Amino acid sequence: MAHQEYIREIPGSDTVVLCVHGIFGTPDVFTPLLTQIPQDWSVFNILLDGHGKTVQDFAHSSMNKWKGQFQRTMTYLSVRYSKIIIIGHSMGTLFALQAADGSNPRIKALFLLDTPFITILRPSCIANSLQILYERIPSDNRVAFAHKAAVSVTPDKRIWLYLTWLPQILDLFKEIAVTRKCISTVKVPCRVFLSQKDELVSLRSLKYLKKNPRIKVSMLKGATHFYFAEENIARMQRALASICRKVDKLPSHK
Repeated sequence: MAHQEYIREIPGSDTVVLCVHGIFGTPDVFTPLLTQIPQDWSVFNILLDGHGKTVQDFAHSSMNKWKGQFQRTMTYLSVRYSKIIIIGHSMGTLFALQAADGSNPRIKALFLLDTPFITILRPSCIANSLQILYERIPSDNRVAFAHKAAVSVTPDKRIWLYLTWLPQILDLFKEIAVTRKCISTVKVPCRVFLSQKDELVSLRSLKYLKKNPRIKVSMLKGATHFYFAEENIARMQRALASICRKVDKLPSHK
């Protein structure tokens, strides 16, 4: 079933990977990457509160609930595992970056997709959203189909209901501002991929990421916020596999 969290706890494992999706998003966005995680490691691919449900359910959730859920999960994992890798997409990258300030020595690496330090809204995103809403996606529009699969909130033709999402959107902007200020505090190796044709995240976000030498940024040619071609996925898989090998060699201190 789509938009379900995936939890794999391996008894005796000293390493866990925590995956945190973006606003409106789904754990499914990480499915192609999970193949690179060693089978003897635990995985927590969580579904944030209010996601995977209706427009009204999402409106009743909040940034405080999402951050609280992330922090509770981190607390749970930190007492059970000596090594944690955080994988994030969009909003999820903000939580990861804030957590990697050195206060939790169990966090060993970050792997981030489309960090939204500067946001935009391209016409193509609006057009694809309307095609999804009214179920009129052209058969050759791969980006729109990927967009549909990556948004876990069930579409509702009562457009006025989306106005109830304004508090969540405003809180996202506030969270972006907070994370911009603490980018220099990231103390662990961090690999970031930005999508060349992202319709929601401006490539000017790169200027913030460059402020920290621990952060390595790569560009995904032709990718959007929701669509990744096979070569994009293969590139990310190789990068994640490399991070896993490096973390696997680190000493364990449970």
